[in-house]
Amino acid sequence: METPRGKLRNLHVENLQNMSTPVRLPPSKMLKTLGYGTGVQVYLLDRSPRLGQPRSPWAIKSITKRSLAQKDQNISERIIHEADILRKLKHPNIVGFRAEIPSEEGAHSLALEMCNTSLGSILEERFDEELGRLDSDKILKMMLDVTKGLDYLHTEAKLLHGDIKSFNVLVKGEFEICKLCDFGVSLPLDENNEAKSSGYVGTSLWSAPEVIDCQDTIDSKADIFSFGLVIYETLALVPPHTLPLDDGYDASIEMNSSLELSETDDKENNPALSNMESAFGTRPPLPQAFELTEDYNTIVELYYLCTNALSEDRPSARTILECLENNAPSV
Repeated sequence: METPRGKLRNLHVENLQNMSTPVRLPPSKMLKTLGYGTGVQVYLLDRSPRLGQPRSPWAIKSITKRSLAQKDQNISERIIHEADILRKLKHPNIVGFRAEIPSEEGAHSLALEMCNTSLGSILEERFDEELGRLDSDKILKMMLDVTKGLDYLHTEAKLLHGDIKSFNVLVKGEFEICKLCDFGVSLPLDENNEAKSSGYVGTSLWSAPEVIDCQDTIDSKADIFSFGLVIYETLALVPPHTLPLDDGYDASIEMNSSLELSETDDKENNPALSNMESAFGTRPPLPQAFELTEDYNTIVELYYLCTNALSEDRPSARTILECLENNAPSV
């Protein structure tokens, strides 16, 4: 999710009821906006102390006024679906569920654990300010935490996240811990760790080749491919397939809030746009100017393994986890 710039004030909400009674939200215009997603907006809810004890802030995920006015049932259903999933998930590397909050308009909001920012926002800032790639220890810590979350999802929760990307990786502090978020399009996995691809939504830039090719079934390795592209992002500092590698790149190509190609783009008459779209589901090359030191070796090796074209050639989350624990024990 992108974080808007500008001064916005926090609101300290008085007399917020506890979890056993309905949570009442003030008008959204009185809350600080943290970011946006597909048809949703995320706000900061600062909770006032109770009985002299401080309480942690919450992130409130709500349907946007525009989607509400358009009666976008898909967005509302995703929020309810996400609430149903998050209630059942208990893992330190999965964002914590706090409450589901109905509104008078009939829409639902989610109260979630508050994290500082997203990996995508961190990388975006580093790119804009020319700060260079992330330190290897931070990348390895992110990889370790995300892999722990994916291993839990794939083996215990039997769930395909379905939209792994840097903006769905939340970061607390200076990479003290990273957590997966946004489960609105997640799919159940069967006993073979497979799911019907017809229900897959995801984001095309991060989608696996079997998703792009519309294969009947996909498995947990679709998440692994997307995770590989998140590794790519930590090195290139931009979303996959968007780095200007040649003269055919067109900076005027627009992406919408969910980082999909804008519907207003003329795909038939824009060669750069066609080139970008044809790259979906492939492994983007690392920039030629890269000079990586030895401490990045494990990172690059796992990037290549995770983005193998055939799903059976990609490692499982458990295998990646074991590799990281063996090769980066200090993380």
